[in-house]
Amino acid sequence: MVGDAVIYTADGRNTHSVDEVTSGERLTLTLWFSRDSSHDEDAKLILLLEENVLHKSNNVPWSLLPLPASDNMYWFSPHQASNQDIGFDIRLGRLHALGFDVYYSRDMNFGSDLSELLMEPMQLARRDQLLDHKFVNVLHSLQVAQFYFWEGCKSQAFTNEVQSGKAVRLSRSQSEKITQVNSVFLKDTKLVETVFQSAGQCYFNLATFSAAITEWEDYSCWCEP
Repeated sequence: MVGDAVIYTADGRNTHSVDEVTSGERLTLTLWFSRDSSHDEDAKLILLLEENVLHKSNNVPWSLLPLPASDNMYWFSPHQASNQDIGFDIRLGRLHALGFDVYYSRDMNFGSDLSELLMEPMQLARRDQLLDHKFVNVLHSLQVAQFYFWEGCKSQAFTNEVQSGKAVRLSRSQSEKITQVNSVFLKDTKLVETVFQSAGQCYFNLATFSAAITEWEDYSCWCEP
């Protein structure tokens, strides 16, 4: 697919084509453009705005939870090949590098479009434990996981808000479902480990992770005054 990309870079001193970031946070926005009219996002944008207006009229708080983009934007394979038989989904790959697996309670139908599965509610598993919290979608869980290792793993940011995290031991059927998901979206775990740095050196604590979920919701949620 032919497209246009707008890119800017920084040197070793963190100097950009915009003002240098010296304090606080830096948020990076990535834009993707296509000349293929079949990928027109206007319809999706209009629908999203209509839903937001509806929520506003019903006095429902706006929550800035992630809406996944086209799934082919998340697929990484060697040499930018588009072959879905090799490579991995970046979202699941990053979660794998952070020590998590993805669990969906419903059975997978290999005859349907499995990419839609990643837009459904899911849970995270770590080693032989299934965390009880249900996320909106896999991108939501990735944001929380990265937020935890960004803040909680490096400091005691969540110490004063620790909650009792809950997890259960994975059953055999649950482990099999995780294996099925990985067989579709993580076809090359060695490539994942090459691309992403493992977070194995960070100590994971279920209680502080549970607190991080709440902290992230407060961090990312915007409500009407």
